[in-house]
Amino acid sequence: MPTQAHTTPLFATYPRPARQDCSFYHSFDLAEGEVIGQWDLPQHAAQYLGGVSLDQRSVLEVGPASGFLSFYMESQGARVTCVEPPLSYLWDTVPFEGYDFAAWRREFTAEIQKVRNSFWYVHHEKHAQVRLLETDPYHIPAAAGQFDIGLLASVLLHCRRPFDLLESVARRTERTMIITEVWNPTLGDGPVCMLLPHQGMKQVHTWWHFTPQFFISALGILGFTDARVSFHTQGQPAEGREVTLFTVVCERPLSTSPQR
Repeated sequence: MPTQAHTTPLFATYPRPARQDCSFYHSFDLAEGEVIGQWDLPQHAAQYLGGVSLDQRSVLEVGPASGFLSFYMESQGARVTCVEPPLSYLWDTVPFEGYDFAAWRREFTAEIQKVRNSFWYVHHEKHAQVRLLETDPYHIPAAAGQFDIGLLASVLLHCRRPFDLLESVARRTERTMIITEVWNPTLGDGPVCMLLPHQGMKQVHTWWHFTPQFFISALGILGFTDARVSFHTQGQPAEGREVTLFTVVCERPLSTSPQR
């Protein structure tokens, strides 16, 4: 991260990093001009978030990367709190036997640090009020508070224990859960997740593909029983392609109260 964090008892802030120390996961229109990131979301941001009304609502977002969705939600009237794991933890890696994790972690940590720098670069430019909590996302502390909306945007495919992370965010969410992931139509319509890595594909940072029904079923278990699904395409300039994703919005019935 850029220099030393200035911390409150719970939330971290960082000074604005140098532009050359940033790597942009998302595209932005900044004062210096357009920055092209790995993903280009501005044209379809509302669809990415399932068309959920954001004005005057509090949002808990896990894994903001460069923060495009964080700052977009704030521009729509939301009060946004983001969660990132400490860099000392960083990632749920796939434990391939004999893999050189030390070399991978050195390279990957350096890149993730630049992505997190980009979050603070944009945060300072926009004079954003988005808060950042550095903690284990599987165990988000009660001190973080309760939120109207919980958001997991293309995060769960990277997690060893996706249900546990869903439960962690749901525990802090009063009303609405939003989950967005890559759509794999070959998985069918059931509540399915597919393990991606295997001996022929030794990548260690992506675990799963999911069906929308997986999240409808999982969040139904956690009390979010009113569900809808939408599909949309988002640009991925780094790969020169458009990618189809799905967004699942699940809500608690208004007559129920959360079980914590």
